[in-house]
Amino acid sequence: MELISRVVLHIETFFLLSHISKIIIQWTLTALAVYAIVTIFTKRLDQTRASLYVGFAVRFVLLIGLSIEMLHQVQITEIFSLYYDRQPSMRQFLHFLFFGYIIVVGFYYIITMKVKKYKGLFYTFDLAVLTLPAIQLVTSILFYFIKESIYLPDLIAILVISSIITSSLYLFFRNYWEIRLKTVIPFYLIVGSTLGLLLLVNPGNLAILEVTNLIIFLGLLMTYHIISKSETIDQYRSSFIGIMAAIFLLLVNPVYNLADAALKNTIAEVQLTYYESSNLVQLEEAKTLARTITGDQDFLFQQPETQDFHNRYWLRSQNYSVDIDGVSGKVMNLHRQTDPVGEKLDADEYVALSKQVLTNMGRTLLDDEQIHVEVREQEGQTIVEMIPRFSDGTIAKQVWQKTSFRWEKESLMEFHESKILYPVESLKDVLLTSDDIHRILQEWYDLLDQEMPAYVLDNAWYGYSNRTIDLYIETAINHSFHLDGRTGEILYFAGDLNENTDFEELEKRILSKLELHPEKWERHRYSNFWDWREVGADPSKRSFYHQFGYTKGEPLFMYSKLINYYSRPSTDVKVASSNEAYEIVNPTFDFIPYASRSKLAHVIDEDGMIREAWLLVIQPFGKANHRLYLVDLETKEVLSLYE
Repeated sequence: MELISRVVLHIETFFLLSHISKIIIQWTLTALAVYAIVTIFTKRLDQTRASLYVGFAVRFVLLIGLSIEMLHQVQITEIFSLYYDRQPSMRQFLHFLFFGYIIVVGFYYIITMKVKKYKGLFYTFDLAVLTLPAIQLVTSILFYFIKESIYLPDLIAILVISSIITSSLYLFFRNYWEIRLKTVIPFYLIVGSTLGLLLLVNPGNLAILEVTNLIIFLGLLMTYHIISKSETIDQYRSSFIGIMAAIFLLLVNPVYNLADAALKNTIAEVQLTYYESSNLVQLEEAKTLARTITGDQDFLFQQPETQDFHNRYWLRSQNYSVDIDGVSGKVMNLHRQTDPVGEKLDADEYVALSKQVLTNMGRTLLDDEQIHVEVREQEGQTIVEMIPRFSDGTIAKQVWQKTSFRWEKESLMEFHESKILYPVESLKDVLLTSDDIHRILQEWYDLLDQEMPAYVLDNAWYGYSNRTIDLYIETAINHSFHLDGRTGEILYFAGDLNENTDFEELEKRILSKLELHPEKWERHRYSNFWDWREVGADPSKRSFYHQFGYTKGEPLFMYSKLINYYSRPSTDVKVASSNEAYEIVNPTFDFIPYASRSKLAHVIDEDGMIREAWLLVIQPFGKANHRLYLVDLETKEVLSLYE
């Protein structure tokens, strides 16, 4: 039962099949199983004619499913990039070919094993269906290389794929007419070596499903063809068909099957922690930002099927590709795909254009005297790089995250944004001000009995699972800080201190400032680190431990406030309860659900309290974006994360 539940959850987790595909596969297999049982107990039935009608009906239904999958694909992506870019729903289309076409048609062949007539017709039709994606794969890659450029390894790959398809089909039909060892052995060698090669290239995931599906089907079909010719199988044929029909009825019937029973008794694993205060970037926000920067209006959005959240928005237009962070809204990468336009400008004009881009994006820049700008020429293009200065106005050379622009003529060819070029108070969802940071650092250095050095914001990290916002700060004397962007707590410090610093005394002073009472905390040593962990921590609340790292005789001192992942509430939530959560959300849909999955999550509120909820990930039909809903297990309240 556990194995069955794992298989079902795997299919759901990786969006291997859409809702429509699962419905078609389940009902078709169930109908075939019922038909198989009828043929066993009914002697008057003309099985030759019945198998012909059933065969056409099964393939008609499967072709409807393939058409629906392709319609979804066409609506969310460019047809040219269908194969080369390996779009997510293209994978779902190919998974339907495997789980739907190969398994369903394979079951059809098993239950019609007695019937010899019309087999050649169905063989040819099924092989044509499974060969078309493989041929289109080769054709689309060839067109891409003709448009761009082709290299020797690419040419070899095309020739190898073409040779595999041609030789396997040729040997299959040779063996279909006459089974001979000198053609059967090479056929199975090609099938086995091809599957082995694909597994070797990408273990655990058959990379080129267009070819994989065809090769698997050819291998199974030839094996079936050889077995069906054996006379010894006749006496066991009815029993075998009956057993297979019973197995499929138990496994896939849409009313209640073994998978439903398995999931009803399987305890769900917590797969996500989500902070309620997180403020995710919406798809339309990302598109608006991309339009503002580029001037292009129509952007195609791409989303990996295994990704629940829009961690990044991959947007592409006629002229640009733009990657935007899905939490902070930062422009990770921008690249122009077409030739530049306009005239060559001077350095000052490029700097002004760069600042104007940031202003148009709605960003508030630091004062000019707080920004260091470097301009250089490279391969006929002008590169503008901007970094903040230290608080005393000196250049912060150790800052590694730069806001950079690459210009050619009057066109922006490349752009990478860093949030550190803006005042802290203007950053998205940050509740601190520049004065707050100055005060926090001053209090820390008072604890160290040191003069506060110049400092600069080195990074602003955004998340929704481990933490929400971390501000990274570097000082002129190479001290590093991580501050909570909402509360101002120091989460991390590392740096060399004075040689005469009493580290144990400093540890006590920090604990006193944190108001940690020794009777409620235990000190444990791990190598060069000392951990302070709370005694009897409340598992229903997110807990932390404080870690100090130092060695006598060495100047390095470190402090961290870390999440205690071992302190968490236990759960006895069953996987099947996610169906109830789906039923709660379903009436609110203003779209047709294409595929969905659910994950048990811990939601953390502003007070750090943990509650359980189901995260429902829904992909609408004809859309690349995901809709996410958190359904509280106790209150049944629904929180929509994307609108």
